[in-house]
Amino acid sequence: MIELLGWICLIVSLVLMIYHHYMHSNYDRVYQFIRTKYGQQTTDIKFPSKEDHAKDAQKFSYYTVFFAILLIVLNFLAR
Repeated sequence: MIELLGWICLIVSLVLMIYHHYMHSNYDRVYQFIRTKYGQQTTDIKFPSKEDHAKDAQKFSYYTVFFAILLIVLNFLAR
């Protein structure tokens, strides 16, 4: 059960890390597209900054490493 939870957390943290890396590298294009598509519908859109995406990408990178190490340790203990 712990191993299944570790795999789920690893996959989720990996996907979130990739998402935040993408949003950091394509920040201007993505938010310009959102502004042009949805800007007329709402007036109070607040976007996270590029630095926020960089911090979140680093945070989820650490989570990914942690869960990968956890799974490796659990694999060695199961033998």
